[in-house]
Amino acid sequence: MFTHILCPLDFSADSELALHAAMRLAGTCGARLTLVTVVDPLLKAGAEAAGAGAALTAQTQQEMSALLDRMGREALPVATPALAIRSGNAASEIVAQATDSGADVIVIGKRGLGGAERFLLGSTSRRVTELSPVPVLVVPTTVVA
Repeated sequence: MFTHILCPLDFSADSELALHAAMRLAGTCGARLTLVTVVDPLLKAGAEAAGAGAALTAQTQQEMSALLDRMGREALPVATPALAIRSGNAASEIVAQATDSGADVIVIGKRGLGGAERFLLGSTSRRVTELSPVPVLVVPTTVVA
């Protein structure tokens, strides 16, 4: 079925639900799993201007690793997931990561951390479904196990 799953994370409750679903799907399919988070370009530029670009990347990787620990690394059905950090427009970067890594499905949470942006521009998950050349599984806020 699927061989490579991409799961975007913004560290919201919905992205944790998506990660849980992606882990289960990876186990069922024997698929590789890549996790991606997209850093706001202004935050990245500010960190780099302050000489803290490497620290921002390291902190983001630590947060991704801590999330995997909370989810239970022993529950990972396959090898430790690949971690990717990108900067830019979240939806565009998620789709670019899917293309760059050869993912054949994206598993994403229904809602993320954005509030006003969702109201003004539409949700990231909706935009990903519009841009993606591969299937997108949108995990609802309430998931029945």
